[in-house]
Amino acid sequence: MPRITIKDIARKLNINPSTVSRALRDRPDVSAELKQEIRKLADKLGYKPNYMAINLRSGKSHTIGLIIPEISMFFFPSVIKAIEEEAHTRGYNLLVLHSNDSIDREIENAEICAHAGVDGVLVSLTRQSSDIEHFQELSGAGVPIVYFDKILQNTESHKVVIPGAQAAEIAVKKLIGLKRKTPKITGIFGDERLFITQDRVEGFRKAMLDSKLEMGAGDILFAKNAAEAEEQFARLWQQPVKPGALFIMSDEILSGVIKAANKIGLHIPNDIPVMALSDGLLPQLLPNHIPYVETSGYALGKTASALLFSLIAGMPILPDLHHIDTPYIE
Repeated sequence: MPRITIKDIARKLNINPSTVSRALRDRPDVSAELKQEIRKLADKLGYKPNYMAINLRSGKSHTIGLIIPEISMFFFPSVIKAIEEEAHTRGYNLLVLHSNDSIDREIENAEICAHAGVDGVLVSLTRQSSDIEHFQELSGAGVPIVYFDKILQNTESHKVVIPGAQAAEIAVKKLIGLKRKTPKITGIFGDERLFITQDRVEGFRKAMLDSKLEMGAGDILFAKNAAEAEEQFARLWQQPVKPGALFIMSDEILSGVIKAANKIGLHIPNDIPVMALSDGLLPQLLPNHIPYVETSGYALGKTASALLFSLIAGMPILPDLHHIDTPYIE
């Protein structure tokens, strides 16, 4: 018989899996009536909390879990490479789990890590994640967790991020300095619901304000993926007043803009100056060089995994927010 999970209980009661998780830990934000109903069903189905299995296991598994929201050609391959190298060097195996930007899959992946008895977990959250309650069984059993890249800001946890506001500010000020006459700058960003997007918008606004440049209503655009970025730039270029320069938040957004520019017949960056935040690979593949501020997935993976292994080793490190360097690349 397959092992009963929190997701199974949630499906039968038609409620959110995170509600089930909170109820089973007796959290006060779940009503007493619902807690009783959930516990009754959990007993009936034979649900066993994963943290019990973790506590009972002897020794270490020498495996760490990596939970990521997506697997694409941008950013995460270099993150995985860095973490795998760090794990291999220390004699650890790496369990890579893909959430497909689904909170249900993320909860399921947390349970898989618990069932596998991993010694630590690295997590980049989905767009749907509004809390980290579903990881509390792991952390409650003493399994260290490090959240990276896509995080929840106001949580007491170990976090490693790219300093997006700082990187965006550096990039925009470099872009302004490319021309004697300051051009009209438009910024194209990712999903506006994400903290990493909001952080980079903040840096963009600060750079414009510090440089005493006016901003119009259409100078900040959002796109959830490369296809939307392509559409945004195509519409932007149809406007009577066109931008004189572009700030691009990520490689994924940059790829969409380049595709749209090629269809229009524009040569980037010859016809319009562009400055991007990039992992570094895409600008090197383009026939014409695009300067960028490096937001290295490899450096992020190295830093996050080094922190995790320090926690696994029992070092008394308090939960905090850690940043990586973001150098400007000519």
